[in-house]
Amino acid sequence: MFSHTTLSRRIAAAAAAAVTALGLTACGESAANNNAATDPETIVFGVIPYENANSMAQLWQPVIDVLERETGKTIDFQVVTDYAALIEGQRAKTVHLAMYGPLSYVLAKDSGVGIVPVASEAYAQGEPSYKSYLVTKVGSGIERLEDLRGKQICFVDPNSTSGYLYPLGALAGKGLKEKVDYSHKYAGGHDASMLAVRDGDCDAGAVRDTLFDKVLPEQGEINPADYEKIWTSEPIVNSPMAMIDTLSPDLQEKIVDAITTEANATALGVDAVAGFWGFMPTTDEFYNPIREICRTTQAEICKTG
Repeated sequence: MFSHTTLSRRIAAAAAAAVTALGLTACGESAANNNAATDPETIVFGVIPYENANSMAQLWQPVIDVLERETGKTIDFQVVTDYAALIEGQRAKTVHLAMYGPLSYVLAKDSGVGIVPVASEAYAQGEPSYKSYLVTKVGSGIERLEDLRGKQICFVDPNSTSGYLYPLGALAGKGLKEKVDYSHKYAGGHDASMLAVRDGDCDAGAVRDTLFDKVLPEQGEINPADYEKIWTSEPIVNSPMAMIDTLSPDLQEKIVDAITTEANATALGVDAVAGFWGFMPTTDEFYNPIREICRTTQAEICKTG
């Protein structure tokens, strides 16, 4: 469905930035020699920023600890600039393990990046989905999607499922066309999207439910009472973790076992892991609903060309 050529045009600049920013060439790993990543002593684990980097490192520390204990490897936790950098890092084999959004995973997988899904997030044990919101500032007078005609909307990232694709589909369903009936910009993060709405830089903003309802308020980033939800999506399949397919079979098995059996709040005896309960096994087919909404919306990010 997605061509390597199209995706490469969109994120070619991020490719070089991702490799340079991660600073891994000194480790001897090369995109031209995929076998160099077969059994690395250090596993690079990449995520995108949805709040400040220090908070993210703290949130993910339980997962890092589990991975180091169960694999015997050192985990190098990297907060990369955006999903494009994450995709290109895995294409270049400089990011061994990555936490995607559902859309960015599909974009990576279907454009030929050699990755294998490890597990999907679960916000409660056995809970396989989440939702997207479009929110406005309290007192804005905007009460429904149709009221966004002529307004400015903050999306999160063009590769974001909850922060772009599903809200885009909802707006299209009300007859609102991107760049025609409303203007938009990409905030770069869910927290940034909410802050832009609060500060009046955007009339509405997209955000993931758990980040809005739980994580960002707990981190002191936002106060949900400042906002009004005007749209809630249907359930969206949870975000996947994926690893490059050139890791040794033994290491791949250890990673899957560690994440699906040990990296959860129940096993660790804590309230939450990375802001949610933990992880559950998944497959590539689990993300077919994302491919279907791409076909329905014909979003530019989804098109071949």
